[in-house]
Amino acid sequence: MKKALIITYYWPPAGGPGVQRTLKFAKYMPEFGWRPIILTVKRGAYPALDYTLANDIPKECLVFKSNSFEPDRLYKTFTGMQSDESIPVGVLASQNNNWKKRLANRIRLNLFIPDAKLFWKPFAVRLGKQIIKKEKPDIIFSSSPPPTAHLIAKHLAKWSGIKWAADFRDPWTGIHYYYDKRSRLAHSLDSRLEAGVLKHCDRIVCVSRQFANLLQTEEKDKIEIIYNGYDESDFNPHLKKSESFKIVHIGGLNWNRYYPDFFIGFENLLKKGKIESKRVELILAGSIEPAIADELQLLFSKFDILCISGYVSHEQAVEMMCEADLLLLFLEKVQKYEGHIPGKLFEYLATGNYILGVGSKSGDSAKILSQTNAGRVFNPGEDAVPEILEQYRKRQNNIKPNIRLDELQKFSRRNLTKQLINIFEDL
Repeated sequence: MKKALIITYYWPPAGGPGVQRTLKFAKYMPEFGWRPIILTVKRGAYPALDYTLANDIPKECLVFKSNSFEPDRLYKTFTGMQSDESIPVGVLASQNNNWKKRLANRIRLNLFIPDAKLFWKPFAVRLGKQIIKKEKPDIIFSSSPPPTAHLIAKHLAKWSGIKWAADFRDPWTGIHYYYDKRSRLAHSLDSRLEAGVLKHCDRIVCVSRQFANLLQTEEKDKIEIIYNGYDESDFNPHLKKSESFKIVHIGGLNWNRYYPDFFIGFENLLKKGKIESKRVELILAGSIEPAIADELQLLFSKFDILCISGYVSHEQAVEMMCEADLLLLFLEKVQKYEGHIPGKLFEYLATGNYILGVGSKSGDSAKILSQTNAGRVFNPGEDAVPEILEQYRKRQNNIKPNIRLDELQKFSRRNLTKQLINIFEDL
């Protein structure tokens, strides 16, 4: 087998969305004649743990873990978090009134460049050189965030002369929560790091075209788009629906993704009796801002329909998606973020259930829903209540969505891994 050295901070037992992409690539690489060699961190500061994901690691995979200094302990001590409490995904985009957290985030944005994992680099570079000497990989593949993974890859690629593909699950300096929060000096230094990575890597891989446009490079011919996707083996086609009409949202819910008008409109349907509360469940699984949870519990206090389950394993999340009748997709309401395609969207698609989104109709997520005929995105302020009612009636009459399977299959993890392997072979 040919060998790919994959540099990724997020690897099982890490949970959350950051681990899925590289893990699924690694899972299917051996089918195409490539052995994945993972360079990751020994004790990472992960937003969640999910030990079930280790089941996807193929037997051919070699995993090496380096030490690292993690400043998250200092962050927790300063902000008053418990030592065993996880720092949530998107903490830098969080809107809270805690001055300590605001100050800590400001320090992180302006002093920890490119990110809070920068102290991982010397340990990872040292171990990476040992791996290269022993295993002699044919390609280097790094995935961000955190961008530090690319700095490690750049050092190892220049040192070894091995071809290198840099993968971006998010933009770098163009990510939305950097706007107006960084000093000119911090932005300049980080931009220089980003430009260096984009110049020296041999291929740029990105999850969407609009995100790729936010990367600081003029070498557009180096860019390849490989979407996130779904893994057929994660889904159980024999799961049966319950008698209730289940509305499910999977994933984090912060102020940038919270659309109160949607929930108010849904609550009005219940008040008017157009949907019987005893026949419906509203399930929210994932990390939710406490103030949002309180607001929703108060809004639906007259109806026994709301379940806020907190973080669940990927296995449980997929089961919840499959059991749903209506899947909710709340897109980020920030500028220049139309390229954001939540990883869960593709797993939503794989369930065959209807997807109701709120966000930008011109974004990439809306286009994917349209091309697969799997659902619809409503602009903020647009009335989505009739669509909820329509899907409720269709469930009553056992009418299922007519999803275009030919379009859906383009997003299978196996097919996406084949795209990546084609890049490796080309390099």
